[in-house]
Amino acid sequence: MGSRFNTSGFSLIELLIVVSIMMTLLGLVGGSLTTGVGRAEAQTEVVSVYNLVKKTGVRAFTSGQTLVLSLDQNQAKLIDSNDNLVSLVHYEHLLFDRQQIIFNSNGLPNLFAIGIQVRGIPKTLDLSSLFSRRTPDLTAVAKNDS
Repeated sequence: MGSRFNTSGFSLIELLIVVSIMMTLLGLVGGSLTTGVGRAEAQTEVVSVYNLVKKTGVRAFTSGQTLVLSLDQNQAKLIDSNDNLVSLVHYEHLLFDRQQIIFNSNGLPNLFAIGIQVRGIPKTLDLSSLFSRRTPDLTAVAKNDS
């Protein structure tokens, strides 16, 4: 009477090879995935800075008082004309050069560019587009009326 071995299934060596191939692929893809997530988080913080500057200008205009946005290291402090702290924001991926943006009662800042490091890369944020007034093209309106 001969003994029969059950030959269905995988051997341990085959399973180890498949698992090692999967782990190698995961290691290659996982690194780029985490970099992409960090980049997206940094971009979200940059948009948040633009929103903070715009809202500060609106707040200065509506309140009729001078506001100071103080940027230093990874935080932004909004201070009113009585030296009261209005808000404090911390950033994870951004580092600011030490600077102050003073918003007059018309809501306009004294600076239109901010020195910043985004994930260690120095950049300059241009704020002029947030405060530029667009005047309508009157020549186009006149041509359409005739």
